[in-house]
Amino acid sequence: MAATLLSLVGCGGGSNDSALTLSGTVSGLTTDGLALTSNGENLDISSGAKTFSFGAVLSDGIVYNVTVPIQPSGQVCTVTNGSGTAATANISNVVVTCSDRTFNVGGTISGLTASGLVLANGSETLSVPVGATSFTLPAGVAYGSSYAVTVSTQPTGLNCDVTNGTGTVAAQAVTNIAVACTDKPLTVGGTISGLGSATGLVLENGTDRYAAPAGATRFTLDAPQSPGSTYAVHVQSQPTGKTCSASNGPGTMPARDVTNVSIVCSEEAYGLGGTVVGLTAAGLVLSDGDNELRVPADATDFTMPEALARGSNYTVSVKLQPTGLTCTVSEGTGTMPAGPVTEVAVTCSSTRYTLGGSISGLKTSGLVLTDGTESLSVAANAGQFSMPSALAEGSPYAVTIQAQPSGASCRVTDGSGTMTGEVGSVRVSCEAPTSAP
Repeated sequence: MAATLLSLVGCGGGSNDSALTLSGTVSGLTTDGLALTSNGENLDISSGAKTFSFGAVLSDGIVYNVTVPIQPSGQVCTVTNGSGTAATANISNVVVTCSDRTFNVGGTISGLTASGLVLANGSETLSVPVGATSFTLPAGVAYGSSYAVTVSTQPTGLNCDVTNGTGTVAAQAVTNIAVACTDKPLTVGGTISGLGSATGLVLENGTDRYAAPAGATRFTLDAPQSPGSTYAVHVQSQPTGKTCSASNGPGTMPARDVTNVSIVCSEEAYGLGGTVVGLTAAGLVLSDGDNELRVPADATDFTMPEALARGSNYTVSVKLQPTGLTCTVSEGTGTMPAGPVTEVAVTCSSTRYTLGGSISGLKTSGLVLTDGTESLSVAANAGQFSMPSALAEGSPYAVTIQAQPSGASCRVTDGSGTMTGEVGSVRVSCEAPTSAP
């Protein structure tokens, strides 16, 4: 078995070498005997280890699943964030938490009138029988470890949704997770603002359409959806005298109704665009969620095809990468001001690098980091992180806190710069708030 422990993010060159590292954090290991495995690779972990690495064992599109085939003497170790699909960046977000205490994780179930429901916590699964009103996952979870209970397989003809499914195991069993099942078709909807007395606004999601009456403030599209399918709410027809833009329009359907699509209407509408650097090949497609733009090779600037309503939110992202290049969007999110947006920057390069760093003091779950384009949920006890996608050489980066962990506060230092190589110098420091005297 391999025994070398490697450091986290980026030992070596750009990710276009196709070899991506798989590594993570070890917490609470005080005895010998722990073994990890993934993709046919085995790794012995010594007592007191703080990190582990399988080395450069992944490439784009490879599915990985870190599990514990052998537990250490007198302890139980739980893996969090252990499975996924490698994209373009090194992976250092796996967390192994060890303890001599374990606690059950479970909760209640309602409306389960059909067979087929399978719940999961990481790689552990539980098949739930028809009519069950409660559940307990078969294996105890190590004290201090994060958990994330999800629906792995939906029952026949039903949609089941999990609430209170994530958290950190304290010194007692988890019993407050709720799984609610229904045969009601799912819907997609949200809010409308600024429409006023104007008429003519028509929204669509696939073949389903909604003609908004004057003064409408909410909408619902009745096309039934199933969890995991995609939706995309668009403005099919503009109202007279106004421009309406959709925010949060596209997404992947959860096991509940979507209610957060935002339609903002205004008499003012402005262009959304910016600069392009290094685009020497064809194939780049940008998206602002509602519109797409194919950018030609050697372009130095771009403007999305449709103006956006003042006050609407925008997010410019890369929908398709050009041949042989990686393009990264900076300054791509914001709210449309009273004028055109021209500061979105797209940087393209044949070399890409992983963005990540170290974490200290994180004892609970809930921390979410963002680089302005992607978000990363960080497990309790993580000592290192890497953002999901690699960034183009020469592109600026800025890591910030999107959501604080439960009962603690984190801050980022050395979070911004320019990608000139593998970045592992971002530091996230977390601490529990000090009680007032």
